[in-house]
Order: sequence, then C-alpha cells, then structure tokens
Amino acid sequence: MKRFAFVLARDFTLSPLSLFVDTLRLAGDEGDRSRRAAFDWQIIGELGLPIRASSGIELMPTAPALRPEDYDNVLVVGGLLGRKNSLPASAERFVENAARKDVPVGALCTGSFVLAEMGLLDGHRASVSWFHIEDFRSRFPDVDASCDRLFIVDGNRATCSGGAGAADLAAHLVSGVIGEQSASKASRILLLDRVRDADAVQPNLELFPEAKTLSVRRALLVMESNLQEPLAIVDIARSVGVSTRQLDRDFATQLGTSPARAYLKLRISLATRLLSSGKNPVGEVAFQSGFVNAGHFSRVFRKMTGLSPTEASRRSPAL
Repeated sequence: MKRFAFVLARDFTLSPLSLFVDTLRLAGDEGDRSRRAAFDWQIIGELGLPIRASSGIELMPTAPALRPEDYDNVLVVGGLLGRKNSLPASAERFVENAARKDVPVGALCTGSFVLAEMGLLDGHRASVSWFHIEDFRSRFPDVDASCDRLFIVDGNRATCSGGAGAADLAAHLVSGVIGEQSASKASRILLLDRVRDADAVQPNLELFPEAKTLSVRRALLVMESNLQEPLAIVDIARSVGVSTRQLDRDFATQLGTSPARAYLKLRISLATRLLSSGKNPVGEVAFQSGFVNAGHFSRVFRKMTGLSPTEASRRSPAL
C-alpha cells in the first residue's frame, strides 16, 4: 500500500485536495467502495485543531506531523497567496524532513509557492498556474517555472497547476503503481473526459501578457477553453458581457490585433506545444487545435510559423 501525506496551507484550496484523494480512493479499490486498498492518505497537522479552507470549510487532521519517512509521498496543498507563515512550524519541519530523507515531495495548486519559499524547488522544473506565473517567476528566479503543463514530475519533486490538474497528477502517480486502467476508471467515475498526461497543456494567458482589462482577459480565457471547438466571436463577446464592436476595439487597443486573429494565434500556439512532444500525429494535433482537417491545418500552420507541422515536430525537443 502506498501512503500519501497531505500538508494543508492556511486557507488551502479544497478542490485540488478532494480531486487528488478521490482519484486515489476510486482507483485503489473495486467499484466505488472507498476502501483504502491500494492507497492510504492522511491529513497532517495538530490533532484536534481544524484547518480552514479558503471556502470556509474546516478539516480535522488525521495524523500528527511526525516521521515523514512513513509515507511514500508528501504533498503540500496551497491556498490564498499573501498569507505569512502559511504552514505552521511543525508542518514546515515535516516537509523539510521529508525532503531531507528523500521522500518525494510535491505541491498542489499554490503549494508550489510554499515549496519554493522553503527552497525545495531550487534547480527544479515546476508547473505553476498561468494566473500566478509572473508573480512566481519574479519571486523565485532559481526555479524553472512554466505555465504550459498541467503538472510536472521532476525527480523527487512534483508540482501541479491546480484545479482538475490535481486529478491528472494523481492519475499519473496511480498509473505507476497499479496501472493506467485503474487511473482511467477513477477518471470515468469522476466524469472527467480523459486522463491527461504530463504533456497535456493548461489554459494560459502568457501569450498575451499585455491584456489588461477584465473583458479582454476573460475573452482570452474563453478562447483558451474552447480551442478544439472554436466559438464565434459574437458568442465570446456575449459571454464576457460586451458588444462585438467593443471587444474588437479593446483587442486592437491592448493587443494590437483582432479577436479572431488572437484566437487563431492561441490555436497555433496549442498546436506547436502538442507537436513539441513528438508523440502526436498531425491529424490529432489538427483536431485538438480546432481545424476541420489536416490539410487546412498544415496550410495555416505554415503561414503562421513558416514551418510545416512535420518540420516543427522534428525541430522541437521532446519535453
């Protein structure tokens, strides 16, 4: 049995914790019986003292902050940023001792900030949410942080951008213990469309850092969330509460381009990242990037990048 220890920051984010634990719970047992068959998990903290989530829900610790070597993985669940001493001293010592004893240490959501603050991500690659990437890079220049992956496992460190990506990191770890079929079963029960691997990308606004107003940033997020089946610009404008004409003006002023052109650039950026893994055939990349066929995709890709998809795949090192 593999044992997981969860260390919760003050005002931690509940959804990554619950998605990770539910993946362990559902993958590790038959059906939905919730027995701790293949995996066990504990909430680390001072027994009897509840830990408050950012939603206001409180969880009680189930194990004291002792002997991290009793666990196979220690995971810090981050929360609201700007809090001083996000971990109690005993919890921080627990994480430091885990790293010192070569117990794999990871972070869910903004837990990456906690590990970086402790110096435990120096020299490592880390997955950080697009929403926090600029802040993270400015504060922790010794960490190779990126916002183009849902999760990254780098040696004895694992980081996850947060949200549903926590289920994908859990599925990755589950697959290494009891196989991909069990991980897929958990994903299906949780009504997630598929298990996304380490090459899967997260939505991000890094391509347009000059986006300032809420309407433009929200429009870009809507685009990022609908790359495989592109929406009409009029529907995007409606979803963010502005007229199409206003959205055109805002994009032109802030980004120097039109919404349609920005949308296309996001789709080509996704295609480039998918090709960079060297694992995806051109037809599949075209489909995931919202193109009706590989021929149309290849023409647009060459026009935008100066390379054919095949050339781009050959030039990009596998990540």
